Amino acid sequence: MPEIVIKPKASGIYTVPLEKVRTTLGRSSRNDVCLSDPFASRFHVEVRREGDDYFVADVGSANGTLLNGMLLARQTRLQPNDELRIGETTITFARESNASVASSTSILWTEAHKSQEPDVTIQSARPGRRTSGFLDSLRNTSPDVTSGTVSKAMSDAFERRDLLAVVSKVGVALLSDTTLDQTFDLVMDLVFDTIPAERGFLFLLDGEDLLLKVSRSRTGPATPNTADIQISRSISERVFKEGVAVLTSDAMHDPRFQAADSIILSAVRSVMAVPLSLADQTFGMIYVDNAYDSRFTEDDLKVLTTVAGVASIKIENAKLSDERLEKKRLQEELKVASEIQMRLQPVCPPPIDGYSICAYSISSREIGGDYYDYIERRKQGRYALALGDVSGKGIGAALLMSSLHAAVRAQTQTQHPIREMMANLNQYIADNSPENKFLTLFYTELDPLTGDLHYANCGHNPPILVRSTGQVELLAATGLPIGILHEAEYEEACVKLWPGDVLVVYSDGITESVNTVDEEFGEERLIAVVTKNLNASAGKIRDRIDEALSRFVGVAAPVDDMTLLIVKHGAS
Repeated sequence: MPEIVIKPKASGIYTVPLEKVRTTLGRSSRNDVCLSDPFASRFHVEVRREGDDYFVADVGSANGTLLNGMLLARQTRLQPNDELRIGETTITFARESNASVASSTSILWTEAHKSQEPDVTIQSARPGRRTSGFLDSLRNTSPDVTSGTVSKAMSDAFERRDLLAVVSKVGVALLSDTTLDQTFDLVMDLVFDTIPAERGFLFLLDGEDLLLKVSRSRTGPATPNTADIQISRSISERVFKEGVAVLTSDAMHDPRFQAADSIILSAVRSVMAVPLSLADQTFGMIYVDNAYDSRFTEDDLKVLTTVAGVASIKIENAKLSDERLEKKRLQEELKVASEIQMRLQPVCPPPIDGYSICAYSISSREIGGDYYDYIERRKQGRYALALGDVSGKGIGAALLMSSLHAAVRAQTQTQHPIREMMANLNQYIADNSPENKFLTLFYTELDPLTGDLHYANCGHNPPILVRSTGQVELLAATGLPIGILHEAEYEEACVKLWPGDVLVVYSDGITESVNTVDEEFGEERLIAVVTKNLNASAGKIRDRIDEALSRFVGVAAPVDDMTLLIVKHGAS
């Protein structure tokens, strides 16, 4: 796997594999790789994978980036052994892993090191201890033994009603790596191998309801039939509410189960029911019965209870294993979704003479609902800048964000005025999204020649325009959030950016970030940071905002996605 070899001035060399679609580097801990270099910007460069190629781009750093001794001005394809220079740090692109370098010790904590945990070997405290010749024979028993071979191996033990042997043999039979449904079937195989029952059923508790998982007769699987598997409610209540095993040798005449709501087929003479439980929590039941004069005994109940006890552990482990597999599948899907979302974010801001532009977006989860983009509208001679915030979080918000990205790009290819573009965008989102989903959007077009900003604010929190004099203007909403009403009108407004002016567009995750005492960062603190750094470039202002946020929030967890877009008129 390709990697980057990082050589700080004052510490050891370390490597970072390029596992992600986008790997960011900078002095902020929000990056994938945190550089302890005083000359690095908090967000400095990013390396992005496109197919089999890797590209590097400066994301608005204050001091610039050198690639093989030349200033990195635009996104550039990396070649093996290319060398980046960030402040006093040298970074080399290695197409293949370098084992000798990879073994170097890193003093920095990066995403690449989080999963490197040492292996732990646990040994038995008494390795020489032996139990019995019977248990020794189990060591050569295959864990994926079939029910037929289990039946033959267990027959002698069950005739003696040796419960230890039952536990051992059932345990061995249940060692195989099976899914939850396969485990249910295997448990019922073992029940019929150990108990002289004509019918057997395995139930799981789902809230107040019993779910039938296996229906079995001695001759094979029974066709599920509601009329045939109705069991005594009195029996099931005793098993689940009291957690006790039930045995009746003659169900038809047992006074315990003669209530009106107790339904047992007339041919049934003997019934056993035992709980499936762990830690005093009953989650299921094994129910067996006989339609002949062969009545169950106390020994039968002991064996069935023993089988159920061992089976409970296996079923619970199988449930956990299935949950882990499902979680892994979801994590893989989230990883793919995150990669797609990263690819939708622009690589670097457009180079516009007389202006500096930068942005960043940080998700509070694997995937986010914030959106930003730069789009050149060549026919109009303008650059479109957009920042949106989808309601809610998670996959739903991310999907809507992807729709917004495509819809905005489609509208910028038309010749429509901004107010009409926003109306069309609103119609599209409203028609293709759930009623409880909407988004806020600030869309503006910059005319670099005149400094005019033509914009529409679709219910977004007002962007901050700080004049070179320190005067602050808020660009208020000119219409409703996108997607609330199918028919909505939007107004287009215009302001002029003069040299020295700064425009800050942000999502509410910035101002609503809270510290450990639940105090919000707020709009006033954001304005204060911008005003204090008016003479800086857009990249430096972004860094100062991130520093102020980090100091304010401290160790508190992020509450929402955070996205920031800054436009500065005039070089600094």
